[in-house]
Formats: sequence, structure tokens, C-alpha cells
Amino acid sequence: MPDLQTLIDICNTYHISLDKLLNEDKEYITKIDFSYHLKKIIKRIAPCIMIFLLLFTGIFVRWKIISINKNTEFAEAAAQMGFVLENGVYRLKEDNVLYQLQNQKLPFLKEDFYVKNSYADFEIDTVETQIILYNDNNVSIYFNHNRFIRGNISENGELIPVDNTLNTKEQQLFDENSNEIERILKQLFVIHNSVYSV
Repeated sequence: MPDLQTLIDICNTYHISLDKLLNEDKEYITKIDFSYHLKKIIKRIAPCIMIFLLLFTGIFVRWKIISINKNTEFAEAAAQMGFVLENGVYRLKEDNVLYQLQNQKLPFLKEDFYVKNSYADFEIDTVETQIILYNDNNVSIYFNHNRFIRGNISENGELIPVDNTLNTKEQQLFDENSNEIERILKQLFVIHNSVYSV
């Protein structure tokens, strides 16, 4: 189907009117008109679509490079500290303490990990104890996976308690073993900063 400009050129060349050329076929005129307007719209929208695709491609490529670098740096930092990846968790057993890090992958189009938690599991006089260091330097120390001490970590890795739900026996256990707990907490703090500050 010829476009409108071609038909006008034919009419000018042969000196006949467009109505006579089309035999006053309204349906054909409507098709030509629609085709003309559609091409006009496509010419206006196509550059916008191309710009959007180029921007998205640039953002995606940038994220992919960051993702590969960040994922690799995390895995290398964990391996350098002696961690071994087992069932999706990096583990390091040291002095009867099991340090753990979740295997991290950068979320789609994000420049940092969603969760940056580090864990230390150990026993004090048959009481299961777990220290969790969160990405905002908040810390929780759980006794028997139930009661806890929550607080913040100072710049040198010391605990500043904020909330305490320990019973008397657990508090006594915490006080008697505070040096050992502080040592493990400081080691966890070093591990946490080493793998997540890359």
C-alpha cells in the first residue's frame, strides 16, 4: 500500500485529483491516513524507547560489574580468613567457636547486600550461646536461643548494652564469662568488618 506522499506525487505527475485516483474509496483513504499517523507516532516514540533501552542497558551493565566485584570480594575475604562454604553458609571453627557468614549475592540492581549479619556460636558451661552482629553494628547475645542481651558495638568492638532479658543465673554466667564473650565479640567484629567493608 503506497503512502500518502507517494499518491500525491502520482496525482501531480498525471494531473489528476486524489479523489479520482482513489475512486473516492473512503476506506482506502482511512487506511492511508491511519498508516501515515502510525508512522508519525512511531518516529516520535522510537527515540524515547531507544534512549530508555540504552539507559537500562547501561544501568544493568554497571550493576553486573559491581555485582561480580562485590560477590567475588566477599567470597575472597571470607576464604582469606579461613572460612569454608558449606550448604550456603561460610563457616570457620576456631577455639570451640563456630563463626558463620551467610553466602551473599548482590540483589538485582542494588549496590549493597540486603543483610550483613555475622554469627558466633559457642557453649559456656553447657549453655548454648550465640552472638549475632548485625549490619548496623547492633549486637544480640542469646543464651539457649531464648533470653538475650542486645546493644550496640563501640568502635573498638566493645558491647554497650541496651536491652537485657537474662534471668539471674544467665546474668551471673554472663558476668563470670564476660572476658571470653568480649574476646569472641571482638573477633566477630573483626571478621564482620573484614568481609563486609570490601
